[in-house]
Amino acid sequence: MIYEFKITMAHGDNGFLSDFEDRLRWISEKGYHFSANVKSDRDLNMDYISLVLKGEKTDKIFRHEDIVHIFKHQMAEVLAEHIVRNWQAKLLWKEINKSCRVLNSTDKNIVFCKANNFLKKCNENESLNMLISFGRKNRMAHRLFEHINSNDNLVIEGFVNFCIKEYNREIRFAVELAREEMRNEKEYNDFVNLLRYFVDSQVPKLFEINLMMYDTGVFYLWDGEGVEIEENYLNYYFEDMFADEISLDDVLISILITIAPRRIVLHNTQQMPDSQSVEMIKKVFKEKISTCEGCERCVKALSEKDLHQ
Repeated sequence: MIYEFKITMAHGDNGFLSDFEDRLRWISEKGYHFSANVKSDRDLNMDYISLVLKGEKTDKIFRHEDIVHIFKHQMAEVLAEHIVRNWQAKLLWKEINKSCRVLNSTDKNIVFCKANNFLKKCNENESLNMLISFGRKNRMAHRLFEHINSNDNLVIEGFVNFCIKEYNREIRFAVELAREEMRNEKEYNDFVNLLRYFVDSQVPKLFEINLMMYDTGVFYLWDGEGVEIEENYLNYYFEDMFADEISLDDVLISILITIAPRRIVLHNTQQMPDSQSVEMIKKVFKEKISTCEGCERCVKALSEKDLHQ
């Protein structure tokens, strides 16, 4: 029995052969021999690979057809892993150069890194990421097996470009998502810089503001003399808050921007939420922020938390 399958791919892109040979260690135990012959065309930058399976009927359980069927399956599995591992970057750059032509090289690199990360880690749950990655590879292996089972040759580049439309759609979606995120980040950073300029250019209404914020979003503000101040400013936003047109987080940022203090002391940081408002405050006021090491109010807040737990 002789089974031969031919693969055409870019020169030097045949690293899958060693993986494939590792998968076929069992083949000799069944009385079969596997060999791979590689011919290179440097002018066309192509490698022509001939995979040959030979054997005589020595196994009482498996027929020749069974061995060939398993051989094809394992070839499809290894090629799928190879494509996901080695072609993803090529396909991302191909899509970026096609759909993001107006971007400069720095922005293209940012889009590539984000898109590549989306494909690898599209969910916060690591187990789900592994499942999605396995599903992607499994679908590709299935499509490869269909091709291998009905053909005696495979051109990798043609297969990648035309036969795995779902994977290419994922590539396009990842690039689109990455470009949108980069645009949003730039707009956000421009907005933060504008707020920083506004704060730095106006006379502060109070030199120091103390901020205590709980994980519920409730916050308390007082000046350097210990006098609570938020009520005078909350009244201004009360109607908008009542109509759900502005959130408590937005009110806090607006108050701090309006007062433009030269110093903000953060209290009870253990309960401070990891929210967009807190991140915005830290970016806008940056070097103006300091952290309380443990005053009476912080101790009281911590005691109240322990009491409720």
